Parts: sequence; structure tokens; C-alpha cells
Amino acid sequence: EEHETAADMIDFHHGHVDLASFPVSLWKKTIAKTFDESGHGLFQSGPPAGDLPLRKMIAVYLRESRGVVCSPEQIIIGAGTPVLLQLLCHLFPKGTTVGFENPGFHRSKTVLKTGGFNVVPIAVDESGISVQDLEQYQPQLAYTTPSHQFPLGMIMPIGRRLQLLDWAASTGAYIIEDDYDGEFRYAGQPIPSLQGLDRNHRVIYLGTFSKSLIPSLRISYMVLPSPLVKEGLNMASLFKQTVSRHVQHAMALFMKNGDYQRHLNRMRTLCRKKRKTLLDAIKHEFGAHAVVRGENAGLHIILEVKSAPSEEWLTQKALEKGVKVYPASVSYVTPPETHAVLLGFGGLSEKSIADGIKKLKTAWFNGGQSRE
Repeated sequence: EEHETAADMIDFHHGHVDLASFPVSLWKKTIAKTFDESGHGLFQSGPPAGDLPLRKMIAVYLRESRGVVCSPEQIIIGAGTPVLLQLLCHLFPKGTTVGFENPGFHRSKTVLKTGGFNVVPIAVDESGISVQDLEQYQPQLAYTTPSHQFPLGMIMPIGRRLQLLDWAASTGAYIIEDDYDGEFRYAGQPIPSLQGLDRNHRVIYLGTFSKSLIPSLRISYMVLPSPLVKEGLNMASLFKQTVSRHVQHAMALFMKNGDYQRHLNRMRTLCRKKRKTLLDAIKHEFGAHAVVRGENAGLHIILEVKSAPSEEWLTQKALEKGVKVYPASVSYVTPPETHAVLLGFGGLSEKSIADGIKKLKTAWFNGGQSRE
């Protein structure tokens, strides 16, 4: 048969979320309520750093769920992490060096580069970003994803976190902690955020509602350490505010009512089931032929297929069977010879996940050539 139609495509994209489980009618009601409660007040521009009710709710939520210690005044709301990173670029002189995880999240890396930072790749080992390399290159900033390294998926252990914080304190550097899917963790004790462990005001914390709600809301937030707050607020007033006040107020209400926490609990249960479906299917279909990495947190895994000629072959063969998987190599500065692909499972139903893995087996092992 020819390529499947786009509609039948099973897409393991790491950025997708389960739209079927978004509480649409509840969200509609919440938006309507913000109009009733706030009236015309909402029609004026709000505070550049974001409306206070939302910043208050985020501060409480972060303290309870991620161990982040901050006041609402330290929080800046923005329409997605790239916007906040762009704002951050203006707080440092052009040419400031940032040590960036290699492999790491390429969009963030590109934003920092175009923002005028000098981006230096820092190796990642099984505990996360290498503090030894940071000591060698001495950047003024380090960008890291400790809750679930992107893309390799390891969780940074407490020892490495303390080491990293010591490095920042002793050199006066800042750490950008991108907690892009920190809500989702499946094994072991939750480890407090770097921000929560830090006693020296060296951590810039980034979070988002894109994974836990829906990506199109465009609400992310940045918690600035006290030395950067004043300058950060100045910069925010230049951008005015990138998130609609209506959406901000609705989100604040959604959190205040406990609707967000309920939704998050549902999503966690759902994602835990999906993860189990995925891991069981991989074990069943591939046995010893494939290795899974980064499965203890987040909404994606890395699947390594030992016998595969190349990553490109894996993605191409999968596509021919109507499955989209993603190359791991785009996250590297110089791609290694990998035989690994990225599988996001947040946006697929359990049935699609199981079907997708079956199709991958056909694509990769049944001669790969067989026409159905």
C-alpha cells in the first residue's frame, strides 16, 4: 500500500498533549466567569509582568508541587518559554556565555543564540549536565533540564544538583532551570527543584502550562532570583505583556477553584497508564532488540534500536508504515552515530500507542521491505 493518509498517521510527537482530555466546557465557563467578575477592568492593559492573581496562584502552586520558593513579585508571565528566554537575553550583555546541555532542547538553544548569547555545548552524563565541563568553560549562565533531561530523559540526582548550585555560587553564574514537564514523574521520590535547593539566588526557573493543559494557551512563567528582579521588570514593561489578560484571569480562577489540580491529577493518572502501555508494548514487540531510556519522568522516551543501520532509516521506515517518530540527533551539536528515536506519548490514546509500536515492529524487523 502507499503512504497512509495524514489522518491515519500515528504521531509520537513530544510536544503533543491529549486534547480529548482537556476540560473544554469547564474552561469555557471559567473564561465567561472572568468577564462577569472583572467587567471592563479587564479591557485595560494589565501589569507588564502579569496579573497579580495569577502570579500569586503560580507562586503557591510552585511551592507546593515543585519546592520552588518565591514571591509573586519574582514571577514574570509570558506567552511561551521562547518569549521569556528572549526577555532574559536582554538582562545580560551581548556575547554573554551560556553553557548549554549537549544534547539539549534545540529551540531554546536557537533563541539564546539569536538573542546574542555565546552558546557553548556542555556534555551530559548519566546524572545530567557535567559540572566538570562548566568549571572548565566558565560560562556566566548554564541552561539545564534537571527534572527530565531533554531529550535523554534522565533525572538529575540530588548530589549533582548540589554540585551545580555550588558551582554557580562560587563563580557568580546563573542557572536557567527549564522545568518543561516537571509535573510528570513516575518512579522514585520527587527531587526538589534546583531553585528550591538554592540558598544563593542563582537560579532562574522556567515553567509552562503547555504540557499540563494545552500548548495553544501560551502561558509560561519565569521566576527570577532577587538580583535580577528589578531589571527583569523593566524589561517586561518594554514587552508590555504577551499573554491576554482574559486568559491570565481564567487561568488564575482555574487554579483557585482547584480545577487545575484536579485536571493535573487526572492527567498524571492517564500518562502513567499510557507510559505503562508504551513500555509493555515495546517489551512485547521488541524484547531485547530495543533499549528504553528516560522513562521515569516526563512525556517522552528515547528508544534505541541496536540493529538499525541509522536513525534516518528508523524514521523513514516508520513513516512508510504510517508512524511518525523523531530523530534524537537534532538535539546534538555534532550528531553522534545514533540508532535512537524520540517517542512522545502524551498526545496519543493507549490504543494508538499499542498500534504504533506494532507498526514499528513491522517497519523495522519484518524485512522492512514487506508490502502489506
